[in-house]
Amino acid sequence: MSKHNSAFAVIGTYARRPLVRNILIALLALSLFQLATKGKVTWPGAAVEKLGGSLREYANRPDAAWRRAAARIEELGAAREGQPVPEFGLVGRVVRVADGDTLTILDRNNNQHKIRLHGIDSPERDQAYGKAAGKALSGLVAGETVGIVVLGKDRYGRTDGTVYLDEKNVNLAMIESGYAWWYRYYAPEEHLLEASEKQARTAQRGLWSDPDPTPPWDWRRQQRYSR
Repeated sequence: MSKHNSAFAVIGTYARRPLVRNILIALLALSLFQLATKGKVTWPGAAVEKLGGSLREYANRPDAAWRRAAARIEELGAAREGQPVPEFGLVGRVVRVADGDTLTILDRNNNQHKIRLHGIDSPERDQAYGKAAGKALSGLVAGETVGIVVLGKDRYGRTDGTVYLDEKNVNLAMIESGYAWWYRYYAPEEHLLEASEKQARTAQRGLWSDPDPTPPWDWRRQQRYSR
């Protein structure tokens, strides 16, 4: 069967349905009327233009869904790129610093939230520079009220997010000071953290004063194999 015959067969199948048949008859009558009066059929173009205008009007509404989605993407992007953002998913006082990339806040309702700093990985406490990394984070935020741009949950149930103290991106500050790695496996899009790690490495800040520091993910794997 040719493509044209197949198309007519499909149209014929739908045309047997009462509603579709009535629509087709009406469109055929409109086409014949325009052909007889104007010499050409113009209704398809007018219909498309009207539909396009309606879609444009809908898309340009201030409350259009795509605008809300774009605003949220820009907000998350600002958080990742180290720019201050006006709203936080969580706000609370830092009551505990576990190590260089994990802290606990107490919110206004006295609920505790364990926060894993997104995109960074600091030395473990028993690892070289581990205690120094914990002190560096404590020196930045201990007892302070911070805002968290929440990006999700990690596999341990901790809140994964970017921590802000006023306008300071704390995640970025830990990289800049040389007490954390860019966690490229879980945050490959964090190019600002990547660039800051390179700068800290070149300046030999913090753990980068060691010519060959062991990344914490390698250290953890070594510990598992040695048991």
